[in-house]
Amino acid sequence: MNVGSLIKYYRTKQGMTQSELVDGICSVPHLSKIENNGKEANDQTLDLLLKRLGADLMEVQQKNGLIEKLLDEWINDINYLQVDKARELYNHLSGLAEFIVYTPHLYLYELYKLRYYLLMREIEKAKVHYKWLEKHKKNFSYQELYLFHYYHAICLIVQNKYRQANEVLDELIVSQGEGVNASGDVYYHLALVKCHIEQPGYAIFYGKQALTSFTADYNLKRMLHTLMIMGISYTDSGIYEVALDCYKHLERNAEILGEMDLLSLTYHNIGYLKQKMGKLEEARDYYKRAIDFGIDDAYSYMVSLYSYAETSFNLGDYPVAKESFDHLKKEAAARTGAKIYQILPNYYLFMMEGEEEKAIRYLEEYTLPYLYDKELSFTDIRSVNKILADYYKKAGKFKEAWQYTYIE
Repeated sequence: MNVGSLIKYYRTKQGMTQSELVDGICSVPHLSKIENNGKEANDQTLDLLLKRLGADLMEVQQKNGLIEKLLDEWINDINYLQVDKARELYNHLSGLAEFIVYTPHLYLYELYKLRYYLLMREIEKAKVHYKWLEKHKKNFSYQELYLFHYYHAICLIVQNKYRQANEVLDELIVSQGEGVNASGDVYYHLALVKCHIEQPGYAIFYGKQALTSFTADYNLKRMLHTLMIMGISYTDSGIYEVALDCYKHLERNAEILGEMDLLSLTYHNIGYLKQKMGKLEEARDYYKRAIDFGIDDAYSYMVSLYSYAETSFNLGDYPVAKESFDHLKKEAAARTGAKIYQILPNYYLFMMEGEEEKAIRYLEEYTLPYLYDKELSFTDIRSVNKILADYYKKAGKFKEAWQYTYIE
């Protein structure tokens, strides 16, 4: 550790000159070299200097060991999604921040701080901290640089920038080396982005690797989150029985653990599975269950409410569909970042008013450009394109239909 810098820190904090500190111990030039980490001092000299400053070498070394131990505990709490413990350690380590600056653990501490902000969904803090880390990355070890890129990918994920995150994570998998191997967490986030960019085969492949790692580490929450990704990916691959099996395990364990948000998400995705199978009544029932259980996550609630309203429309239950879409728009208007759920319902509301041409024009001129511009859900983009393609095919306008049938 940088004991010289630590000595300078203690000395200046106490308002002591170099001459006052070195009296009877060593020369001022010798201390200057020590403080600038330009000269290795023997333990006896360091111990004498630290004692005069009210500390001793053994205490400093013990404190350094404590920080190393706390950092290990902190990242484990973060990776196991133990939010309360992670917050407690964040506060504890913040109190040691001045000392950490002079240890070899500085950059690891700052990297873990970025991961903590992302766990707590403190996105603006994460963005600012990422910029600070970027300025210092030239000083990182290979392991620290690996973590920097990995946490950057998570930062992109929480901003719904899945394609960019996918590029970063793919590169991490390719560039493993110097004793750094992809962890279950890296495989999990790679499976997550593959799921979002609709590469279900890859999502299942990386999900299995993540699941193996999480099972070995008894990381129960991440095991369940990985099962969710795999359930969605099996659904998108048309392997419905395996998807349903994933959801049965999820439903049972979410109930046992009292994870109501996870249970709500499970019901939503079973609804999506039933919808893909053409069982709209069952799908709507599961979307309703998701709405009833979605007590904390406002965004998940809106996703399920939209699916419930859309399924009601497709079943011809227009009163329920209209009421649900109107309610969704009010909810979305009250929340930052939910503009998409003010936009998507309008097509259906126009259709229920008998204004099909207006509805189609709205999709073409407003909804679809917005989805592409914001790089939002590929499922929504595909759904809107299908509506437009079907409309133009029915009208015999095959050239127009073609441009919506073949999309990226």
